[in-house]
Amino acid sequence: MLDSPTGGVYYARKWKKVEYSGIISHVIFGKIMSRFRGQIPHTMDKKGRVSIPAPFREVLRQRDHKTLIISHANKCLVAYPPDEWEKLEDRILQLPQLSREVKEYQRTFLSAGRDCDVDGQGRVLIPPELRARAGLGSKVLFVGMLTYFEIWDVAVFEQEHGPKRENIEEMEHRLATQYGI
Repeated sequence: MLDSPTGGVYYARKWKKVEYSGIISHVIFGKIMSRFRGQIPHTMDKKGRVSIPAPFREVLRQRDHKTLIISHANKCLVAYPPDEWEKLEDRILQLPQLSREVKEYQRTFLSAGRDCDVDGQGRVLIPPELRARAGLGSKVLFVGMLTYFEIWDVAVFEQEHGPKRENIEEMEHRLATQYGI
């Protein structure tokens, strides 16, 4: 038996899906595991503060996280809860540490990671150098990627991913064929 954040009680077995507050979660060994899902537009102020969307804040609240590690990726920023960032670091530590490619990845991606606090109002201040690298303007888009989320400039996201929506059936077919999804 588990208490839900809305005050109700529900019963769940290991691996059973449960839903409350509009967020689908999985209960694994009695612990609620939520994921970042959806595309949610927001406005960033001139100081670089942006409100984290409510469903994403709920995932962070369930995990008891008040900090995100934010780094840059290809044309966007990525925001990881600390436990997911550490899993990424652990996987990278398993790679050959003398490899030039691994070192370059560590220098460009991992070293850019910044701890960013989520304030009491659910906002995060994105450092200026990360905003500049991702070309973020005042209109941003939060994109859920299950264990982390991306922060895009809306126009850049549309330019990069708008045309790909037309090919969703082809992508689904390739993924189903290749990975059994």
